[in-house]
Amino acid sequence: MTRRLVVSTLCGGLLVLLLAPRSAAAGDSGLIVLAASSLTESLQAVAAAWTAKGHPTVSISFDASSRLAKQVEAGAPADLYFSADTAWMDYVDTRGLIDPATRTNLLGNTLVAVLPVGSTHAVAGASDVDGQWVRHLALAGENVPAGRYGRAALTDLGALAAVQDRIVSGDNVRTVLGWVATGEADAGIVYTTDAKVEPRVKVAFTFPQSSYPAIVYPAAVVKSAPHARDAADFLAYCRSADGMAVFVAAGFSAAP
Repeated sequence: MTRRLVVSTLCGGLLVLLLAPRSAAAGDSGLIVLAASSLTESLQAVAAAWTAKGHPTVSISFDASSRLAKQVEAGAPADLYFSADTAWMDYVDTRGLIDPATRTNLLGNTLVAVLPVGSTHAVAGASDVDGQWVRHLALAGENVPAGRYGRAALTDLGALAAVQDRIVSGDNVRTVLGWVATGEADAGIVYTTDAKVEPRVKVAFTFPQSSYPAIVYPAAVVKSAPHARDAADFLAYCRSADGMAVFVAAGFSAAP
């Protein structure tokens, strides 16, 4: 082997070593966000706008806040956690799994009863939901925020006992929305923002806000976040005028 070839080979090997960490970084999937399923369209839109400004990509996993909190507890990779209620954020907070300094109440929402768009039943309030025509009333599960809010509203309005044996529980609010959209459930209780994104359902009525606890969406950076600084920046963008404009257009409000 000539001296020139030896030098070339050594330089080539050094170049591979120098580029290896950079290549690994290039393969980084960006921010990992765990978010309540009711945020699906709006948070995706906010993330796309943030990335378009030159920030890292955002990978979002949507599910019930309860399931996501358990994933954080189990050590699943995550940078940010968006919950649909304060109870599940408290759950991860008291276990030391989030950075409490980053915790913020981001959004509010309201609760509605929905019917399949072709339904001919007249439903003006909770007392109409207990009619015998309702064979299946879809609610999210009891540990899911939307399910807790819905059961609280039915209890407050004196309708829960009459429909209890006809409730079908979904694993998250979007499952409930899907059941009503396809006619598998005669009625369901979802957030206002869910009803806005599904043309196959119609809003029968809006529950009085006094009938259920205030709906609050808190968010926080996960303590073990591999991209903590970017996660904090993205959360700040969600709170910004540009970010909030997207959420408000989707039917959310600022946190009460």
